[in-house]
Amino acid sequence: MPARRPPHIYMSSGASSIHAPFKDLLYTNIVPSEDECQAIRNFVAAPIKERDDLSDNITQLQIVLEQLTLTCDALFEFIDSHLALVTSARKIPEDILREIFTVSLPTDGNATIRRTESPLGISRIFSD
Repeated sequence: MPARRPPHIYMSSGASSIHAPFKDLLYTNIVPSEDECQAIRNFVAAPIKERDDLSDNITQLQIVLEQLTLTCDALFEFIDSHLALVTSARKIPEDILREIFTVSLPTDGNATIRRTESPLGISRIFSD
């Protein structure tokens, strides 16, 4: 999260100088008069509008970013699924693959269901 400006300073994005006419009242126990209260409300009207506009812009940009992220993710999936069709493992003839898996089966008992041992271990070769 970006650092916030100190609350006693207001500088609009287009302003070149700091203007804080009520800075002597900030962070004190001084109670402003009714006229000062109205002047303060008038003074913060523009920063409130600017803050609300910025907040709306941020929300819109977050929506656009989310949509772009979803589109990018969909493209990754689309590309990966199509590139999977041209992997080198697909070029190996089916009879050769069948022979490799048959030869990898244990001859002294049943095959285990451990992914580090054959025949499951061999299937890991083609998963990368």
